[in-house]
Amino acid sequence: MTGRRRLLVHGGRTDQVVAMIVALLVLAGGWWARARCLPGGWADGEQYYGYCYSDVAPLWFARGLDEGAGPYGADPLEYPPVLAVRIWLAAVLARALPGAATVTTFFAVNGLLVVVEVLGALALLRRLGLAPARLLWWAAAPALFLYAFYNWDTLPIVLLLGALLLHQRGHHTASGLLAGLGAAAKVFPGFLVPLVVLALLARRRPWAALLHGGAATLVFVAVHVPGYLMAPGAWDRFYELSRGRAVHVDSVWYLVGQLGGPQPRPAALGVVSLLVFASGAVVVVALGVRRRRPEDWWQLLLPVLVCFVLANKVYSPQYTLWLVPLMALVLPRVAPFVAVVLSDVLVHAVEFPFLAGRAGYGDGLPYPVMGAAVALRAAALVWVAVEVLRRPVGSPPGRQPVPEVERVPIQRDP
Repeated sequence: MTGRRRLLVHGGRTDQVVAMIVALLVLAGGWWARARCLPGGWADGEQYYGYCYSDVAPLWFARGLDEGAGPYGADPLEYPPVLAVRIWLAAVLARALPGAATVTTFFAVNGLLVVVEVLGALALLRRLGLAPARLLWWAAAPALFLYAFYNWDTLPIVLLLGALLLHQRGHHTASGLLAGLGAAAKVFPGFLVPLVVLALLARRRPWAALLHGGAATLVFVAVHVPGYLMAPGAWDRFYELSRGRAVHVDSVWYLVGQLGGPQPRPAALGVVSLLVFASGAVVVVALGVRRRRPEDWWQLLLPVLVCFVLANKVYSPQYTLWLVPLMALVLPRVAPFVAVVLSDVLVHAVEFPFLAGRAGYGDGLPYPVMGAAVALRAAALVWVAVEVLRRPVGSPPGRQPVPEVERVPIQRDP
């Protein structure tokens, strides 16, 4: 092997190691930020003013996980089946450790699983051909620091990236299986399926399209069947709560209402938001396919997801975490990415004091401050969607081209 080739290979590995170290440092900071106030029990609004709230801690007590309840117990977990089982398994592991199981133990077990998932996503991004510098878009993302331990959404992100990698390598049935499994964890990985089906049909591969879509549907249904058989009245807790969930302060719908717009009831707004999302997704795909080969139609998943998070009546904090790896893969330049992550940090910074005031912990912040931050983030997300749609075929994606080591001829020693 020539010296040049050794340098290139070594450099590529160094980039991956650097990205992994950065990710671990970011995760360590995110861990401390969420875990530091657990022993105190969130007194006097500390979870808000201390920016240490997470969904992990209250679930330990509220759903009976501390007492050995299963995913579909008396108080069923309000998550799709894959995440419900993952949460329950973390509780089982926490109780199996020596000593008394506490919320801190449960948080630690979940944290270790998150670290594995984040590093798995990093490895998948590298295998997807992401340029070394762009690995830091994921490894050093503010959203990773803020939300990795907020919820459990790193698992469906890994499943989505795995489905995407299999699709790019031509394993369309396996890709459908992972996408369906991801959709049974959180809905957004399932949005890849219609894009892949359309791309395969455009390439005149109807059988591959049928296998991909059929595999995704089959695994999605199969994962739900055990929950239905075990607890017919509890397996759909996630979907029931989603239908009746009220509009939240971090959504565009809430901002529209505060500006004097219509404020329909939660069930009606759920239908309206679904129609807005579906219409936006159709427009995005219709515009996006004109400038791309079918092999690249998967890139439209990013603007489709933008439509979803903006049309939703709730903008959960971890939604931005969904977008980060896709922005790294698809965006042609860094400016809109920076706009999204910085505006999202701003929303996070003002939302928790605002919620503290609403909960009776001090004066908090007035809504106009919160509304301005939400509007800035929405504008940044629209910028991302426009950037993706405007990029012509052949412009460089956020992926590394064919590695140079493969094009350097091997010089044999005489």
